[in-house]
Amino acid sequence: MRLRIIASVALVISGAALLAQSGGPPAPATSPQQTPTFRTEANFVRVDVYPTKAGKPVLDLKQEEFEVFEDGAPQTVQSFEHILVSPAGPEAQRSEPSTVEASRQLVANPRNRVFVLFLDTPHVSVEGGWHAREPLIRMIDRILGPDDLVGVMTPKMSAGDVAFARKTEVIASGLRSRWPWGERGTVQKDDRELMYESCYPPLGGGPVSRTAAAMTARRRERATLDSLTELVYSLRDMREERKAIVTVSEGWALYRPDPGLTTLESGPGGTERVPGPDPITVGPDGRLTTKNTRASSPYSRTDCDGERLALSMMDNAQYFRDLSQEANRANASFYTVDPRGLPAFDTPMNGQGLSVNADAQSLRNRLESLRELAGATDGLAVLNNNDLDMGMKRISDDLSSYYLLGYYSTNAQLDGKFHSIKVRVRRPGVDVRARKGYRAATAKEVSAARTAAAAPQADGLAPVTAALALLARIRPDARLTLHAVPLGPGSPSTVLVAGELPAASGPDAARAAGTVEITATIGGKVTSATATLAPGERSFGVPITVSAPAGQVNLRARLAAASPDAPELSGSSTVDLGGPPQPMLFRRGPTTGNRLVPAATFLFSRTERARLEFPIAADAKISGGRLLDRTGQPLGVPVTMSDRVDAATSQRWATADITLAALAAGDYAVEVTIARGTTTDRLVAAIRVGR
Repeated sequence: MRLRIIASVALVISGAALLAQSGGPPAPATSPQQTPTFRTEANFVRVDVYPTKAGKPVLDLKQEEFEVFEDGAPQTVQSFEHILVSPAGPEAQRSEPSTVEASRQLVANPRNRVFVLFLDTPHVSVEGGWHAREPLIRMIDRILGPDDLVGVMTPKMSAGDVAFARKTEVIASGLRSRWPWGERGTVQKDDRELMYESCYPPLGGGPVSRTAAAMTARRRERATLDSLTELVYSLRDMREERKAIVTVSEGWALYRPDPGLTTLESGPGGTERVPGPDPITVGPDGRLTTKNTRASSPYSRTDCDGERLALSMMDNAQYFRDLSQEANRANASFYTVDPRGLPAFDTPMNGQGLSVNADAQSLRNRLESLRELAGATDGLAVLNNNDLDMGMKRISDDLSSYYLLGYYSTNAQLDGKFHSIKVRVRRPGVDVRARKGYRAATAKEVSAARTAAAAPQADGLAPVTAALALLARIRPDARLTLHAVPLGPGSPSTVLVAGELPAASGPDAARAAGTVEITATIGGKVTSATATLAPGERSFGVPITVSAPAGQVNLRARLAAASPDAPELSGSSTVDLGGPPQPMLFRRGPTTGNRLVPAATFLFSRTERARLEFPIAADAKISGGRLLDRTGQPLGVPVTMSDRVDAATSQRWATADITLAALAAGDYAVEVTIARGTTTDRLVAAIRVGR
């Protein structure tokens, strides 16, 4: 099995935290804590593909039109899905992750797009922040679909502090209420920058010396590049599929080593002392010290000299190129936005800036850095355009449609190497942007991850075995399948009934839309309900009320024949009102038009996404969910947990979503853990995955 690393993410988005302006120096980039998990099959690889023609997404490609190569060797596409994203609708209807684990699972789900809005505070002016705020909000509203997640980061945050969520109202509120987030050209300085100015005061006119200004600019640029690199590594460890980093910045100078910074400014005849340790003196208390008690500055000149020499040797241009390469390996795309629109100058023309020619060159360099980062990572650059909304719409259109391919790699070695991926489309004139490749796990990593995998509970196999036994009821040849779930105790009782027809073929191909009649019988009393099937629909869900608090309910459904020559479609099922909780079933995939529809059988295809919804109490808390194999061992395939409340019945449901593409054909158990007070319930249901 190939290793995947999932990074920790925070639970909720705080507007103050997202746009906070910390006074301390930025922390060095560190790798977030990693938790190893597994794929089900060692060599199954997913590839997200963004084909365009004349800048517009291509929406009608077929599986046979794609060609995938790994390290130059052709691969056979096993799974294929076209993801077409539409806006998510009102904020109140978006389901939010309720735990850190749920947020982590949502990010890892390949069908959930992930966006990070990176606000480059040191390199955005106050005017730029104001100009970009409303276009950014409108872009987020356009881009995000019901399953997408977005987070916000600044250079003063750690990548581990980025919180991913679906609701954008906190981000919008933060951008509107804290719009002066840009610091470029302002007097805002942290303690380290104040130290530079204290150690190297100006000798002539001007508020800041050339040395202190150069050190501040270099340090701020490296802090931004450090943050972007840390973010790329963090997103790489969260998921393999594409990550979009929308970077709002006015560009970077990409400083190279500067020997001139090793020599300080000095007055006429002045000389610079040789950098070294501060001299040892006697303090006011009679003790030896290296602090100059007579100096007006509280900072150590030795510390300043050490940072000055380190900053003078910094090569941000090479670091920037390394960042682009790492982003490609991590399948992260940068969408860069210059919030100034169409700038005429790069620095304020107030008599203290650069000359006209030097300023024009600085502007070209900064814009080119934004263009280069986007171009090298298959993103887009929104530059030199006063209509930011038009540029943001280009980003939205670029990310509105993609294809998710899966293949079993011909290379199954655990070699730890990077394997390149190339995707082509046979249709002429189509440009393809796709994942660049992946890093295979090593045998040592796989062994370590197996050891770290959570062991099942000692008595955990019995519920799994019982759930798997129910799969014997699956009847693939049934013409009308029923599945029912009771909604708790009480009289009368409500039973939710789902029905599903197979794909139309043979004598059933003549059926047409119509009304399904459902009857429920218990204790000799019969109640009925109806469901309407529109043309092309294969499934329905309807509640039915029975006048009994407990007992076995016999259900029967009938769909009248479409013509005298076509057979009548009927099906039956039973449900125990006092039995263990059972989930309602839903499927989503190519056969459903990529819509979530009710399902009546526990049999799913690998090209589908399964959803199981368990009825739970109003005060219950969802502790987690995982996918188990037949022996009760947890698998690395994410189970995305959430909850919802049905408006019609006021019933609360715990929802578990599973992407099945990475699974081999076979039987699996879905485990959902629910906490209520001091007790914890373990709900287990089984599904069967076919080809």
